[in-house]
Amino acid sequence: MAKRSILVVDDEEIIREFLLEVLNEDYDVQVVGDGDEAIEKLKQTRFDLVITDLKMPRVSGEEVVRFARESDPDSKVIVISGYSSLYTASQSVNHGACAFLSKPFSIKELLQTVSTAIAG
Repeated sequence: MAKRSILVVDDEEIIREFLLEVLNEDYDVQVVGDGDEAIEKLKQTRFDLVITDLKMPRVSGEEVVRFARESDPDSKVIVISGYSSLYTASQSVNHGACAFLSKPFSIKELLQTVSTAIAG
């Protein structure tokens, strides 16, 4: 059975590397460094899950969520952010994200959230 695919979008290299390392064993993971790249990837490839940072230069995570959901209504998106509040979490869900993780998060928390999102 083919691995499920995940697109990771974060402007911080250390976060991209961390997510790649944690998720690569169980999933087919691709990483990009900004929202522009994410939207280009999403135009070319369908992913089972998108994990995107919220605050990025030029194209925000909200725009990535919106584009992912418009181009594929079945796509699942998890938003991660170091700038979290109840408002940003609820806004992300209102824009179509299925989950919100506040940085820093544990590996266990990440894996549970990813597993639930992909299963859902």
